Amino acid sequence: MLKRCLLAVVLAFALTSPQTVRPQELPTIHIASVTNDTCSAILYAIKLGLFQKAGLNVDFQGMNSGAAASAAVAGGAAQFGQSSLVTLIDAHARGIPFTLVAPSGIITRGSMYAAALVRSDSPIKTGADLNGKTFAVPAIKDLNQIAAMAWVDQNGGDSRTLKFIELSAPATIAAIEDGRVDAGNVGTPTLTMALEGGKTRIMAQVFDAFGNRFANTGWFTTTDYAKSNPDTVTRFATVMRQAAQLANSHHAETAALLADYFKGDPKVYARMARVEFAETLDPHDIQPLIDAAAKYKAIDRAFPAQEMISPLALGAKR
Repeated sequence: MLKRCLLAVVLAFALTSPQTVRPQELPTIHIASVTNDTCSAILYAIKLGLFQKAGLNVDFQGMNSGAAASAAVAGGAAQFGQSSLVTLIDAHARGIPFTLVAPSGIITRGSMYAAALVRSDSPIKTGADLNGKTFAVPAIKDLNQIAAMAWVDQNGGDSRTLKFIELSAPATIAAIEDGRVDAGNVGTPTLTMALEGGKTRIMAQVFDAFGNRFANTGWFTTTDYAKSNPDTVTRFATVMRQAAQLANSHHAETAALLADYFKGDPKVYARMARVEFAETLDPHDIQPLIDAAAKYKAIDRAFPAQEMISPLALGAKR
């Protein structure tokens, strides 16, 4: 499913709804991004006029998945994109010429940004308890599935026995509550609302299977665009580094932006756990995902994370 979405280039971009800032005197760059908490940094950068100050005009396109954002960049409809790193790892493994230019979300051990839920009265507590059970994820072989498999194997279970089903976050909660699936991994704000509803509980934070820290998303472009437009790439990377610093220290402001963008309840966004943003592209934050993707057959083989990082990425750790 993930690979089919990645190849749907023009259609994926055409079906999105834009949020646009267009001062006509500046050159325009088109940006396609997943629409979750990790897009709060760029929304804040747009609000503060950071791109304009850097000499760039932004056409921001919110996408319904990282695969759709990747398809838009691959097809030339967008110059920059933000996606789940698992999607970009899969693309790199298949020879699609993407390169990371700026970091985005970073998940640390115990983060409440996402969690695996079960029904409140479920007896499931360990990896072994999940053997033979049905587990819901947003997309097959995505970050959530790989994390769930790794966590089950690290906690006494056998991930080969799990049955994975693809459901949206709201549909996952309904399916858990109705007993149609046994567990599912969801992120905020759905996680926050589900727990406050009292019908589900946290079974595990399966992202902990990747270690103490890992990058879950990143900003990228094509290698050809980076080679042909080094100044624009550097300006973009500079803005996103500034935006990361500001978003990390202005949670109230970015929560309000997200609530407005998604037409959600501002009170829910204000109290949900927030993703943090990395300020450098560190291969050590990416390598655990590559290794896990290879172990669980999302890609054919592992490779060094440094291969994915552009030389133009500011602050990149070598």
